[in-house]
Amino acid sequence: MPADPRSAGVTIPIGPAMGLGEGTATARPVPQHCDFVNGMPGPFPKDAKGMSPPGRVPAPTYEPPPSLATAAPWEKHDPKWGAGGVAKAGQRANPPPGAKPPKQPAWLAFDSVQLHFGGYFEDLDVTARTGERRVRRCVITYHLEDGSIDIREPRGSNSGLEQGRILHRMRVFKPDGSGPMTPADLNVGEVPVIYKREYHVLACDEFTRAFLEREGVAVPAELPFPSARDPTPPKGQFASAPSIVKAEAAAFSTRDANVVLPAPANDLTSQPAVPGSLSAAAEALKESAGRQFLELDGRVLRFFATAESGAAVKNGDDTRTDGTPRAYAVHYFLADDTVEVLEVLPAGVDDYSKVLKRQRLPKPSAAAGGGFGVGIRPASQDTIRRGGVAGRVDWRDLRVGGEVNVFGKVLTLRDCDESTKRWYVSELGVDEAMFAPVPAPAPPARASRAEPPPNVSGIGSDADSLQYCLRLVPKPQPTKDFNSWAANNGQVLRFTATFVSDTRREVDEIDKMRAFVVSYFLEDNTVSVYEPPVPNSGLPGGPFFKRQAARKSRASSAYLRARDCVVGAVIEISGRSLRLNGADDATFALMEARRDTEFPKSDFAKVAADAAAAVRAGGAAARAALRRAAAAEDLKLFGGGAMVLDRNAFIEVLTCDAFGAAVASASPKASPLDAQSLVTLWRGLPKKTLDPNRTRAPGAARRRAAPDAEYVDVEALFALLAVPWEEGRSDAHAQ
Repeated sequence: MPADPRSAGVTIPIGPAMGLGEGTATARPVPQHCDFVNGMPGPFPKDAKGMSPPGRVPAPTYEPPPSLATAAPWEKHDPKWGAGGVAKAGQRANPPPGAKPPKQPAWLAFDSVQLHFGGYFEDLDVTARTGERRVRRCVITYHLEDGSIDIREPRGSNSGLEQGRILHRMRVFKPDGSGPMTPADLNVGEVPVIYKREYHVLACDEFTRAFLEREGVAVPAELPFPSARDPTPPKGQFASAPSIVKAEAAAFSTRDANVVLPAPANDLTSQPAVPGSLSAAAEALKESAGRQFLELDGRVLRFFATAESGAAVKNGDDTRTDGTPRAYAVHYFLADDTVEVLEVLPAGVDDYSKVLKRQRLPKPSAAAGGGFGVGIRPASQDTIRRGGVAGRVDWRDLRVGGEVNVFGKVLTLRDCDESTKRWYVSELGVDEAMFAPVPAPAPPARASRAEPPPNVSGIGSDADSLQYCLRLVPKPQPTKDFNSWAANNGQVLRFTATFVSDTRREVDEIDKMRAFVVSYFLEDNTVSVYEPPVPNSGLPGGPFFKRQAARKSRASSAYLRARDCVVGAVIEISGRSLRLNGADDATFALMEARRDTEFPKSDFAKVAADAAAAVRAGGAAARAALRRAAAAEDLKLFGGGAMVLDRNAFIEVLTCDAFGAAVASASPKASPLDAQSLVTLWRGLPKKTLDPNRTRAPGAARRRAAPDAEYVDVEALFALLAVPWEEGRSDAHAQ
């Protein structure tokens, strides 16, 4: 295929997938390898051996200091020696005696070595504007590792100047183009020109002086810094701050003596006669304020104040009416005569403590119609025109024990810090006894917190509903006490119960037939009530009260606890009164196990002692009533003679009317035995079976007596209660 004449003389590169078939590819390798040139490792061309260093990195003309001339890690890069100081094949391990150590590159020998020079330069902008000189201090740093220079101006407090970095680190060449600047060009007394600005070198540090003298450079003595260097400010401006030191010292104590200030009543109402002009008094005031800011910036007077109730402010808006004294911190800034008031809040309160932001605080006028009225702006032109403001609060107006009116809120200054005391002693010459703290008045008696109202809505638990009374965003409460659950898991008190009449509702004939099972769960203090279904009763039965915490009454916020559930107790469930008639053996066993903490009526020894004390209080009449009741019950048991009592007979003997009347008449404070105490006595007395041969009708006893019935011996009961069979024996026994 003939070649296109338009491509004649055009070189087309040969690359992958470009099978033009014309010409051949030519290799163009770059000859380079890693080698050492002038002690520096790197990829250099083969002909770089022996070449002089590049002109942009001149070799130093002075030897490194002795501290840097010793053996260092860079010796392992010497081409004459192997890595790590191990000699190569055919070389000696140590250099020959008298051999000169290899010269190190500047960036390695003088790493992080700096020379510092101090001096000043003239601010040309101020000179051109005012025609007077202003000099500013500066520090020149010379970095030996690469010959670079950086210049910076030390920052001064309240200087009003943009101080800091003047020249970033770089290599600086001489104005004549003869080469870069060296440390000799920055010697003391020299005036180097750097970017058309003259820098006067006045001093250097000790290291720089020792280094230059060792290199053979004579360093002159330090030169003084010029003192008069701040120009006179233009008209209408106060003197700006010096950069390093003050040009002329002026004490704050002489400010008021040397400057004639305008009257305090006119500082808010005076206006310049001609726009842009300033009177002599206003100019003096402005210059005095400038000196005040420079000399007193950072000085703050701190007072501790309180605001109490019971005081009224004429034509004011005093808010001290809540009855509780509040603590405040009053800060007076001497730099600009401004005041700040912060409230000292207790821990846990949101930080909204700023009562008055930093500003000049006006003083209310004592004239008629003066002061801070409600809805009137204290700093408005209307207030100033009618004389409602009498100047501004000054540091001379503040003292411990005095008052300060903060836009209608009157604060009593109670104390101040040590720095404030020293200020007043030095400025006014007063005695420190004037700063004795003034005790704050006693706060009013704190009212007790009212009990939260009960949750009568029936929605949610009381613990969850209570959170809406305590905080805006309620917190979820734990649903179960783990410790109580672990200690009482599976333990339940079960009772049989029936309805009883109360003041709200009488029990009808249908309710008298209803029976319930009340279960109290010790693990979480909840109650459930179940009604066993009775066929053909007309009542469905089932759950009467689902398992949940139950209150003692509808109007009470207290909940039922285990100690409230005993035999004979009346509890309120869903507005109905239930009496606990009995319990199973497991429930009585739990009560006896907790007799010292929750169920004292399940302690057999204590109940027996109380019963014996009641018998002794009733005297002979009580003992005779017990003997007659026991004989009557014995006759009912197959004609008598066995002298034993079953459960029902035992309860009839100890609850007979004659025994209760005898105890009540002898000792009104003595109470008869309750149902729980009777159960405890029955369970604690030894049990026995009925012997039919001891009865008057043994045949009937064998036929009708229950084989598993339990009986209590009357003699054992009387021995426990100290009741003799004959009253005379009791007296003789007692003697």
